[in-house]
Amino acid sequence: MSTETTEELAAEIRRSWEHFRTATVRIAELQTAMWGDCAELMTGLLNGKPTWVDVSKAYWQFVGDEGVKFASALGGLGIDYARNVVELTRDHERRLCEQLRASAPEAAPDDRPGGGGGTKAGPSPRSRGTKR
Repeated sequence: MSTETTEELAAEIRRSWEHFRTATVRIAELQTAMWGDCAELMTGLLNGKPTWVDVSKAYWQFVGDEGVKFASALGGLGIDYARNVVELTRDHERRLCEQLRASAPEAAPDDRPGGGGGTKAGPSPRSRGTKR
């Protein structure tokens, strides 16, 4: 492994760790805010403002108005997540192929007309055994 590759890998690991750390902090902030909202609601219920009846009415009103929007937004996250996974995978495979191509020895030029090399190329690895 070359020094450049090692340094690139180390930089990628640092970037990944930073992204993970940032996401973890944000998740903790959101959970803290949610628990704060819940504590505020419970304190209010214990003091009689709002009442359980008020909360129930507001809840069902909210679910009726916002439930479909929320479900739709969640569905969009799934599609975006899947698309992002595919894009990341494709980018990873592309970089791997480029690395493999760069490390392969260059073919010697063929002296015969047409450059056939005298050997017949077999099927590509992707085409072998993949017909359905």
